[in-house]
Amino acid sequence: MRKLSITIGSLLLSVALIVTGCSILPGSNNDPKPPGSTNNSQEMTKDKIDSALGGNKDIFNITWSPDNTQVLYLQTGNAEKKGLDEAYLWQVGEEKAQFVRDVQPTTRSLSWSPDSNYFIISEKLGDGSSNGIINAETLKEGSFKPTSMHTPVWSSDSKAIAYGSEFHGYGDIWGSLEIYTLGEEDSEYFWRAKDTYYKVESWDQEGNINYTEEDILSKETKKKSTKNIRPSISGVHLGDTREQVIAALGKNYKETAPSGETGHFPEQVYRWDYEGYKVFIGEKSGAVLEITASSPDAVTNLGVKMGDSAEKLFAAYRSKYVEPESIHGGTLYGIFKVEGAAALAFNFDTDPAQYPRQIKPTNKITGMTLTYPEIMDDSF
Repeated sequence: MRKLSITIGSLLLSVALIVTGCSILPGSNNDPKPPGSTNNSQEMTKDKIDSALGGNKDIFNITWSPDNTQVLYLQTGNAEKKGLDEAYLWQVGEEKAQFVRDVQPTTRSLSWSPDSNYFIISEKLGDGSSNGIINAETLKEGSFKPTSMHTPVWSSDSKAIAYGSEFHGYGDIWGSLEIYTLGEEDSEYFWRAKDTYYKVESWDQEGNINYTEEDILSKETKKKSTKNIRPSISGVHLGDTREQVIAALGKNYKETAPSGETGHFPEQVYRWDYEGYKVFIGEKSGAVLEITASSPDAVTNLGVKMGDSAEKLFAAYRSKYVEPESIHGGTLYGIFKVEGAAALAFNFDTDPAQYPRQIKPTNKITGMTLTYPEIMDDSF
């Protein structure tokens, strides 16, 4: 909110600073003193900075870092800025603020990481926001600017952000809950669904992401919470590198090179055949796109093993995940929508000709696949 009033105390402070020749705000006609030349009596404390900022009607969105050592704020740009405003960072103990960059006049928020090392400038982009992530020490901005519907939420360790996003294509609306880890080239889907909106509310120290999920068609809104985890089969996750697969399953595999046919994979793939496992790795991405298992040693990250009963499986998974509806019709029993916008599918010792399959509590698991819905020629 823009500050519209000037207190008497702020006015007196401004006059005193001008008299002593100390330039504190950008745009002042006085030349700033060299760093380190400020007398202790004139050192800019948090209270002095607050008073100086609060006394300027052109300054707004004043946002202190969690450790109260530096403050972000926006200032109305002059005529030369052609409608843009300016973002500044002022550190306690420094005579004046540092210019960060020009910003849109529709900037929605400024957000600090919990460790006070990074901040986000969220600028309006359509109905959502474009988010610039900036290093507070170097003022260098990351190349990836995630788009979100609301201000992203930081993880407690300040290494990642979570946010809800939307995609509109061919008349369909897709919502996603995404996670971006600092330093990475792109974000990763956590949840993704058609006709669904996601809004991240908080991300606690236990790793729980608390969010709301809204079904656009039914107008039903649910409060949910889930840990930031990556489902796996025998230690292999979707998105893993070749080195990570070898670390989990070893070097004893046979590789089949890409043949030019992708099937439902988004790119051509290498196939690694282990005894009881098949791992499909993208030729360009170098990431695991699917793993299937028939080995008696196969086990999921929730401890469900090959040969376990359907009763044990459903007890472990139905309390946490949903068995989605297929776009081809019917509920996909024994297939679960899991983190990473992925699908974890189980096979049982049922009649393969039976459709839809009837899974009894005593049926045993005979296979498991971790993949993406699109690769299954489905969409959920």
